Parts: sequence; C-alpha cells; structure tokens
Amino acid sequence: MKRHLWAIAGFILLLALASLACAVPGTGPSAPPSTPTPMGDTLILTIPAYGYNMAPGDVVPGTGLQFIDRQGDAFEVSINGQHALKRAGDSFFWSGVLAPGVFANFNLRLTTSLFGSLPVAGTVELIVLNPDPVEELGVPDSSGRYHYSNIVADYSVPVGYQVPGTTAVFQGIEERGQGGQTTKLARFSGMSGYPYLALGDSFVWTGRVRENVYLAYNLRVTSLNEDSIRLTGTAELWADSPR
Repeated sequence: MKRHLWAIAGFILLLALASLACAVPGTGPSAPPSTPTPMGDTLILTIPAYGYNMAPGDVVPGTGLQFIDRQGDAFEVSINGQHALKRAGDSFFWSGVLAPGVFANFNLRLTTSLFGSLPVAGTVELIVLNPDPVEELGVPDSSGRYHYSNIVADYSVPVGYQVPGTTAVFQGIEERGQGGQTTKLARFSGMSGYPYLALGDSFVWTGRVRENVYLAYNLRVTSLNEDSIRLTGTAELWADSPR
C-alpha cells in the first residue's frame, strides 16, 4: 500500500494545479447529463487516479513499463523493451493485453521522485471483451493475478436493460405505500435477494464476467424515473492470466 501513496499524492497535486489553471471566475462544475450507458460486446472500466511507486527494476504490473535506473535528473525506463530517458512530468504510456479477454490502456506520467524511486500516476482504462456475467456471492481468495480498485462507475440504465457487467436488469418503477407515505421503488430482475431499490439506496453486485475476470460493484441510486435509473459509485476488478 505504501508503494502507491506517493504516486497518488503527486497525481492529485497535478490535478489540483490543472483545475486552478482552467477555472473561470463566476462559474462552477455542472453535473453531466444522464445519457443511456451504451451496451455492447465490451465493458469499459476507468480508474481516474492510478498510482504506482517503482524501484529500479520494477515493472508496472501487467504492462511493458519498467523503471531501469536513475540517470542524474532523468530516469532510464523501458517501454515494451525499448529504452528511453524520461523526466518528471513526461508520459509513460502502454496499451496491450493484460489478461485473456482484457485489454488495458495505461496513460501514466512520471511524478516527483523520492529517494531514488519513481512514482508514476495517471488514468487506466480496462476493456473486458465479450463479458458474460454470472452472479456470485463472493470473490475467491485466488481470484486473480491482477487487482484494480478505485474504478469509477456512473451508469444510466434504461428500462429493460442490464446494469453493465452484471446480471441485474432494471424492470421499471413500482409505487408502494398509502396516502402521503408512498415511495417509488426501482424493481430489478436477474439478481439474488430483495429486488427493490429506492432513491439513495446502495446497489451491490459481485460476480464473474469472464472465466478469468471477477467484478464487484458498490453503487448508489442517484436518480430514478419511469424511463431510467442512474447508478454511481466504485468497482473492483480481478483478472487472472497464465503465468
């Protein structure tokens, strides 16, 4: 865990400086419109703030990004076997197959170094091909060689559609209660347990999306109407790859 702290802190600082530079007086951030989340044969998951602290010889797990050694104020690195000299703030990009059925884009940058280490930070995009979700009540201890947390999820799911990467299908709204104590509840099918969620309720789902990939969602209902439901929160992914 310590290995990631300096890289994440440096990346957050860069984000803060960038936001100050781009701020316009008198304006503020506005929530993006709730548009339906596309469905298809891929599941795209994004980690907006991934960090890894590298010692000489280390490789960013699952990638072709390696830190060779420090050279004065520069860092000798290897990207897919090709050597390069990089300095703080330079890009450190890799894309390729992370595990069977999982493609990844690591859009990283070198951040401030400390004691000869090399913190790198940036965004990571994980693309699961042809997901075939199966709900399971937990994730096996030996579920994956690679583990990714802090995945940000924000889905707008129309009536009759699955929550991406899950077996849960949003079936519409039902109104419960009498008089002035009525409540609108979203009804789901395709998942175990109580199938109703109110605005603000948590949506938790764990399962296998490929034979070698597990996914766990921790979401909340942030908007709800007759046409769609919006679920926002985080996810974790475990992927196994032949050694």
